[in-house]
Order: sequence, then C-alpha cells, then structure tokens
Amino acid sequence: MLVAAEGLLRPHWPEVDHRVHLMVSGGPDSMALLALVGDFSEVVPRTVVVHHCHHGVAAEANDWGSFVRSEAELRGFVFRVHRLNLSLGPNFEARARELRYKKIMSEVTSNEVVLTAHHRDDQIETLLIRLSQGSGLIGLGGIPISRKFGLGVLIRPLLSVSRKQLKQIVAIRNLKYIEDPSNQDLSYRRNFIRLQFFPALTRVAPRIEEKLLELSKLARERTKLAAIHLGKQLPVSGVEGVDMASTEILIAWQVRFFAQIQACYAPSTLQILEFARQGLEAADDRSPEVRVSPTVVIRKWGKKLYWIDSKELGDEAENEIARFEELAPKQLLQLRFPNGILTLRNGAVSEDVSIFWGVKGRSFRRGRKRPLQSLKQLAQGLGVPPWLRRRTPVLAISDQILGWGDIDCREGGLIPYSLQWEWRFVTRNRVDSSVS
Repeated sequence: MLVAAEGLLRPHWPEVDHRVHLMVSGGPDSMALLALVGDFSEVVPRTVVVHHCHHGVAAEANDWGSFVRSEAELRGFVFRVHRLNLSLGPNFEARARELRYKKIMSEVTSNEVVLTAHHRDDQIETLLIRLSQGSGLIGLGGIPISRKFGLGVLIRPLLSVSRKQLKQIVAIRNLKYIEDPSNQDLSYRRNFIRLQFFPALTRVAPRIEEKLLELSKLARERTKLAAIHLGKQLPVSGVEGVDMASTEILIAWQVRFFAQIQACYAPSTLQILEFARQGLEAADDRSPEVRVSPTVVIRKWGKKLYWIDSKELGDEAENEIARFEELAPKQLLQLRFPNGILTLRNGAVSEDVSIFWGVKGRSFRRGRKRPLQSLKQLAQGLGVPPWLRRRTPVLAISDQILGWGDIDCREGGLIPYSLQWEWRFVTRNRVDSSVS
C-alpha cells in the first residue's frame, strides 16, 4: 500500500505548513483514497482535512456523515461536514458538484491541495458523456489531473487507477464503505453509461477503453498546441479580456478556451466560426458577439475579445446615483452601490470626492488645465468598455476625473495621487452582509 501511495501522492504533496484537503463521500473510491493518504501522511506528515458533503436528499445521509467522521478521526484527520440542502430535479448532479466545490473552495488557502478520488473509469465515462454532447477537442481532453481551485489546486491522483483496482485496495485493507443506492439509478446519465451502455459497447468493441484514452490524449495535445500558438492571446483564469487573434481558427480557439476556464459549454462550431468571421471583418466601432449562456456573451470591442457575464456585473443603471464625500486624512470608507462595493482609502490630506454611479450627461477634465471632455470621449480615451460605463462608478475631485471603476484616470503630476480605491462587483443576491 505504501508503495502505491508513494507513487500516486508524492508528486502532488504540498510543502510543509500547507494542508491537504480530501473530498470523501464514503464510497469505495474515496475510502481507498483516504487509506492511501493515511499511509503516506505517516511518512510525510501534513495536516489533512476530510470534507464530507451532506446533500440533504438521502434518508441515510446522517449515518453516512457519522461514518466518514469516525474514519477520518481514526486516522487523526480534521473533519468537516457541509450541508448542501439540495433538491432533486433537473441537473441534480451538476448542481451538487458545483455546490460541493464552492463549499470546500471557501476553506482552501494559498498553495493548499484538494484531492478527489476520480479514477480511470470516471475518465472513460466522462469522455462518453462529452462525445454524446458533441464536445470539441478541449472537452475531449477529459478530466485534467490538476487545475486551479480558488487559492489552491485540485488534484485527481487516481486517474491512472481503475475502479477494480481501488476495490482491491478496499478489500485488502478490509475497509468498510458506503453503498449509495442512487448509484444504481439509471435515470442519471453517468449511471446508465456505467451500468448498461459501456458494458454493451465493450462487448462489440473490446478495445474501446484504450481507443477513448488515445483520443483523449490526442485532444489534449492538439489543445496544448493551440494554446502555444495563441501565446499572450490565450484566455486564462481571472482575465476577462484578451487581444483578438488574427485568424478565424485561432479566434475559435479563444472562444473555446474562454468557455473552458469558466466551466461553460462552448457555443456550436457554426456559431463560433460566424462570430470569428464577423470579428475579423467588423469595423472598430462594431461589437459582434456570440452567446454562451442566457447571461454570458463573448464580445469583440476594439481589438480585443471580452467575457461578459451580466449575472456577475449586475444591471446597467437606470438612474444616476451621486455621492459627495468629505474624506479625512487616512480615512477608509466603503460605499455600496446596486451591483458592487467601492472602497476608498485616503492619503495624508483631506479630500472632497464626488462619486457618480450610472453617470450620464456630465463632463470632466483629465487634469486642471485640460479641456472638458464628454463621457463618451473619456470612455474611448481611457478604454472603458460600453457595458461597464453605466455599471461602474466615476470618481472626481471637482471637475477632474480620478477614476472610472478600477481604471486610474490621473495623469502624473496633474492630480494628487493620495487617494486610492478598489471597485468590486457584488450583485445583490451575493452581497456580503458584513459589508456596510
């Protein structure tokens, strides 16, 4: 067992003082992972936190939580239970997964590792699901062994191990585990694939597993090559805009990479290529877009592509909100607006600051001796996208503009730099009630 743990876990084990988080349902796969981590943590000690999610739908859920708690504490691990309070219905699996990850992500700090028990058979099932959905090459790359997870990293160390091998680990160790009856429910697509479709497919195509994994490897290689070609034009996590590529094929890859990092399905190939064509042909004052979901579009503006999620940005202002604040030296002030929070940090001198959210019909100067400019002129000169102009606040001292959202509009030496600020989008349904 220790040899297996060494090979599977050491490449992903965090540095000293960083915790290991385990997602443990109590089923045989996660119990095998728990046993492997237990073995390896005796050789290379780390603080291990076991997370168990109580979905609120199974009658036995309380017993399952108690079982996982006892197994975690038996090994000296910290235990956390997360109550999700989900309801059965459409997209239950996706909703449950999203909420599980959200709960656990909130407890992960920088450079910590989260381990899940996804294995080789999960990979095969995922590939079949994505093929049935008409997935492109990024999707056919399958489940990645690692990805960013909030401030930490999510690792699937068992992707090279089969379900059968994990059950052997459980049997050898005589480990108890949970049998979730919902795993036999054929109304769930993954269960149907595992229990009926894939066994039947294997009978007529005995090498299908090998071929699927080869396809996945090829898809990953092609995807990696596209990312290399894009270079600095590659959409990455946390970046909402990138320079648009120069060909339709590369623009299509940009759209797909945008969708991947946001965990969304990409639009159809036909839609993507039409958007790419329009993007290359459109004049700079045109903004073609392709819809990704009811609230998300990818839009060209200027020479760049932007990911725009109206759910995150909130609604555009219907009416202007004006605030006039007398800031004392070293004062910290937070102001809440309908779709976000503005934090002001003053310097060593007092400042009389004007803040306009949903600004319209005003003019400002870039400096004391500069001419007045309309909002449209300022936005074009500062690079403020149209969809942010009535969603982000404008800061000014008298008629001199300081900033627009997170854009600092001050020119060196023309306006004092004592005031600092931060704009954060926080829509009403997720506003932190502790912020006032």
